[in-house]
Amino acid sequence: MARRTTVTAACTLAAVALTLTACGGGGDKKIAATTSGTPAGAPSASATTAAPTTSAPGAPTFDFPSDVKVVVDADTTGDAAKSAILTDQGYGLQAIYVALTKGDPELPLLHKYVIEDALATWSGSIKAGKEQHLTVTGDLRFYNRKVVSATSTTAGVTFCEDQRYSYDKHTDTGKIDKTKPSANSFVFHTALMNKSADGTWQMTNYKSQRGAAQCQL
Repeated sequence: MARRTTVTAACTLAAVALTLTACGGGGDKKIAATTSGTPAGAPSASATTAAPTTSAPGAPTFDFPSDVKVVVDADTTGDAAKSAILTDQGYGLQAIYVALTKGDPELPLLHKYVIEDALATWSGSIKAGKEQHLTVTGDLRFYNRKVVSATSTTAGVTFCEDQRYSYDKHTDTGKIDKTKPSANSFVFHTALMNKSADGTWQMTNYKSQRGAAQCQL
């Protein structure tokens, strides 16, 4: 399923004065939703479950299948307020992928960290992937995460994604659609964050630019 992105007319993130040029998806055949190209669907019946992962004491448990690895770089800032934003934003990224691999748009962790437009788009991708018997396999990495704008209740975050070793997997046959790494494997994202009443930072909007020069490794 071709990746797709949520794009406004000007490709801008409302709360962050950042314009993305060349917005839109690339030709990579990977399940995706909102922003980053991401996979959706349920894991194959034969897939085993890896040990649940947590990133710190008190962190949520992310129960990925054994063939999926999602790495979110710490990207510490030295600023307690900004670090709190990035911590929850990282949890949101992992929650998205857990929901995608399980084919579950109602996953509580997803709804805790992803809301509004971002949730609607990712939920649609999860449902589409499940209907088409597609999920994700392989490794993903998120890095160069930065808080570029922040108030007490809203923030803008930019970050990069490396999709070189992430592939679509057919849950009905187990077939993996291998793709060759290319410039389009690197994606630059912006996320709009809102702080909820309980203090959780939640992603509300999510935009992407594929083939971004600033994300090339």
